[in-house]
Amino acid sequence: MVAIPGTKSLLSAMLAFLLVACGPDSGSAEGSAGAMAMDSDATHLDVYMTRTCGCCGLWVDHAEENGFHTVITYMDQDELTMEKMDRGVSLRLQSCHTAVSSEGYVFEGHIPARVIHAFLDDVPEGAFGLAVPGMPIGSPGMEMGDRFEPYDVLLLQEDGSTGVYTHIAALSEQ
Repeated sequence: MVAIPGTKSLLSAMLAFLLVACGPDSGSAEGSAGAMAMDSDATHLDVYMTRTCGCCGLWVDHAEENGFHTVITYMDQDELTMEKMDRGVSLRLQSCHTAVSSEGYVFEGHIPARVIHAFLDDVPEGAFGLAVPGMPIGSPGMEMGDRFEPYDVLLLQEDGSTGVYTHIAALSEQ
């Protein structure tokens, strides 16, 4: 390893700049995705996805903008499918990414952040998570202008059953 004179002070200056620029007091009074992600009160989600899925990245942005702190684990498609199956998400319920709360609740696909917050605030008895199978147009991360396809957010039950947790009928309900 080659030492470069002044590198330590340059790195320290860069770190200080990032802490100031991205800290909780930066940006508008409403905060930013970076500030929300650093908030110690933010709910933690581990997100499992492939490197090539752009809509997953957009969903992560949506989650972070709405009070979640995310940590992404990239997997190839076979590993991701097995991760989902191991967590109780059958093939018919799968989407492109899976998020898991620190309490172990599973959130499959393009679920609006407000719906995840509501679930975590009042977990239904016997539930282990929520799913939005497929990739509904207009759902968080799948925005296409003003196009929107109504969809159901399904409740995942420990006994293997599912039911409608909520129906999203309009963009404004997300």
